[in-house]
Amino acid sequence: MRDSTQEVAAARTRPWLIASGAALGWGLLTIAVLHIVSSRNPALDTLSSYAFTDRGTGLLAASILALAVGSLFVLAALRAAGVPITRTTGILFGTWSGGLTLAAVFPASYAEFPDPVSGEIHQYACLVAFLSLPAIGFALLDSLRETPALAHLRRTLTGWTLLSAGTLALFGVSYLLAGPLPVGVTQRLALLADLALLHSLLVLAGRAATVAREPATP
Repeated sequence: MRDSTQEVAAARTRPWLIASGAALGWGLLTIAVLHIVSSRNPALDTLSSYAFTDRGTGLLAASILALAVGSLFVLAALRAAGVPITRTTGILFGTWSGGLTLAAVFPASYAEFPDPVSGEIHQYACLVAFLSLPAIGFALLDSLRETPALAHLRRTLTGWTLLSAGTLALFGVSYLLAGPLPVGVTQRLALLADLALLHSLLVLAGRAATVAREPATP
């Protein structure tokens, strides 16, 4: 019975793992291509500025939307695998993907391309989104603490969650204070940490689907 339950969970989870991996991979590919074809400086220019570029117009929005959709597939994979998802975790996935979507639809405002309303929406959407992802990691850590069969996965998730939060803080400091750290570099470090955290959530879903569940002991 236990093996049958695991097989059902694995079969139910596998399509979501494939879909999320494809969407996130496409998002990563398009942003990499954009950096290759654009003449902007990745060390000094933020990702938002790539919405206005000499080559690769539209790739930034495509990449962001792919990450938003792929992240919702990650949530579906976690649910299918039987990972405990609280209401708070579900809301955080919504604010992460929703914030990314708004940021893609409403580009930032620049002197050469002024649009104050769009710029305000973009700025706050990015803020909400990038605060939400490490919060998802912390929320899942609490859920795994109450699930003994998945406790061995907490260490890896803890590391990537802390890295996501740390690089986000570093980017915030470099963005608000003109210092020795180029804002373009710190933002890309934060993005890479976020992608690594999303990958760790996929690994969590994949492994959770094959773990035999035992009821928690009081």
